[in-house]
Amino acid sequence: MHKKNITIIGGYGLMGQLFNSLLSKAGYNVRNIGEKDWELAPPILANSDWVIISVPIHLTGFIINKAADLIKSDCILSDFTSIKTEPLLTMLSKYNGPVVGLHPMFGPTINDTKQQVIVVCNGRFPEKYQWVIELLLFLGFTLKTMPASEHDQAMNFIQGVEHFLTFSLGTFLHQKNQHPQELMQMASPIYMAKLLLMGRIFDQDPALYADIIMADKNRLALIKEFSIWLNQWITKLEENNKQEFIKEFKQASEWMGTFTRYSQELSDKFLNNQLTDSIQSIKK
Repeated sequence: MHKKNITIIGGYGLMGQLFNSLLSKAGYNVRNIGEKDWELAPPILANSDWVIISVPIHLTGFIINKAADLIKSDCILSDFTSIKTEPLLTMLSKYNGPVVGLHPMFGPTINDTKQQVIVVCNGRFPEKYQWVIELLLFLGFTLKTMPASEHDQAMNFIQGVEHFLTFSLGTFLHQKNQHPQELMQMASPIYMAKLLLMGRIFDQDPALYADIIMADKNRLALIKEFSIWLNQWITKLEENNKQEFIKEFKQASEWMGTFTRYSQELSDKFLNNQLTDSIQSIKK
């Protein structure tokens, strides 16, 4: 049986290296193309059965245009970008073959694929890229299929507002010279988890997070809307409007429904099982 040839454009990046390793161990022929390899790219791409574009967001459209002219008509073209609508539309417009948008919802430092989610946004000829879907499942990933627009709306919160909040907290702590290591000594387990997540983000590539936060005008518009919402609440706090705070809190809690109890139970299990030993070692 012919071993599929897989090419990762941006394969020398951390995510590219992760998937190169996973796919190679699964028995596939995997080649990387970096920014200095384009002179060698044509024969590699022409012989590829699946091309993965794993480059910074601002380069994705440019690379799609370059790759689309070099691949064969039945090659699977996909991207790993954290926004999906624009790259998917670009791939569909520049290439007539099978297309699928993919977004790994994890960083490149994972030790296990179990419970790691990859979002799948269908493009064209899903029957032709079914082997890619089956391969990702075989590798242990959990796949979540959704429209690109729905994915992007969710990412505006998950990667837009949330990452900007983390950036804001970390940089504000720096401005106030309040080191998180000092806060850890007095932190409750839940606040310690928040500090650790913040520290985890600041251990990553800042250019990556700049690209993620600034990836889309809708994302920036949502962050701006959130900042207006915050300023409105600052005014209410300054007015000592406790009743409005309680009312808003209750309304949000009722809207979340059973998710609040689920969150309480699951976070208790996580904190009790995962952080106990770490907390003791940190506070010694």
